[in-house]
Amino acid sequence: METAWYCVDEDGDVGIFQIEDNGPVPEGYNIGNEVESLFWYEFSSEDESMIRDLPLTPEQIEPLLIPKKEPERDWDKSYGTETNYWWSSVIIKIFMNDLPILEEALKLYSKKRDYPGKRAVCISRSEGLFMVDFSSNKKGVLLLKERNVIKAVYNCADFWIEDPYDEGDEVNEEYKLYPVYLYRQDYWPYSSSAAKYVEPRFPLRITQLPKGIQSKVFKMPFKFKDTDNIQLAEHMPVKVSGCPEYVFDGKLWSLLKLSDDTNGYYCEENHKLIPESEFKKYLEDGSAEKYDWDKHRALKFPT
Repeated sequence: METAWYCVDEDGDVGIFQIEDNGPVPEGYNIGNEVESLFWYEFSSEDESMIRDLPLTPEQIEPLLIPKKEPERDWDKSYGTETNYWWSSVIIKIFMNDLPILEEALKLYSKKRDYPGKRAVCISRSEGLFMVDFSSNKKGVLLLKERNVIKAVYNCADFWIEDPYDEGDEVNEEYKLYPVYLYRQDYWPYSSSAAKYVEPRFPLRITQLPKGIQSKVFKMPFKFKDTDNIQLAEHMPVKVSGCPEYVFDGKLWSLLKLSDDTNGYYCEENHKLIPESEFKKYLEDGSAEKYDWDKHRALKFPT
């Protein structure tokens, strides 16, 4: 499953790591987040209210305001419920005295699940800018139009990465509009380090995030602006999957590419990382060997 998580560097800048179904990922991190939901819903205020806050600076906001140029679509009934993806993840501008009407429109969302459709994320209260998803809330859209609440509609920059597996990844240009550093680990090889794909002009600062997030975010001992490649196992306990495995000292060790482009062997059980120059002698004297299912099936896997 796609996994996205965030951290902060020595400068207080926020970075996002995105990894497909391979590792490593920080131990104890909930698997399955996507970058889009992480940015809009984990970075915004943590309460369950319909209006959440992610206060961005004018410099961070300006690249995100992509005017809607295509004509509005009709509502589609083919899936049993009316949907309109023209209204999916858009940024709208309203006058703040119309905020109660926006809240009323959000309440018209009929589904019990899919929380993003029930909430708006405010990126600027002074400018009245909100990220909303009304793609399944026709009644809400009609109410906002009837009351003349919406002053402008902008496309929300898409998050997607072309992932051809063995030919490297390509980040779309809109991804680069977001004010966060982005590190991406290629799908293949599994053991590679994470490479920096995006370096924002005006990075999101940890002080812009809710207090609850600030206290639990992973802190990296370096600066993103100076770091192009990162192997997470060099800095924190991680979970690893899909990498070549070896057996040494009665434990499993995963082969990883380190940030300096050398190799290392990592053990989840004791969180140790042995450089290839040292591990090589264990392979040569026979105390370490490549993992074999039939031979080592009784070996206990980390949980």
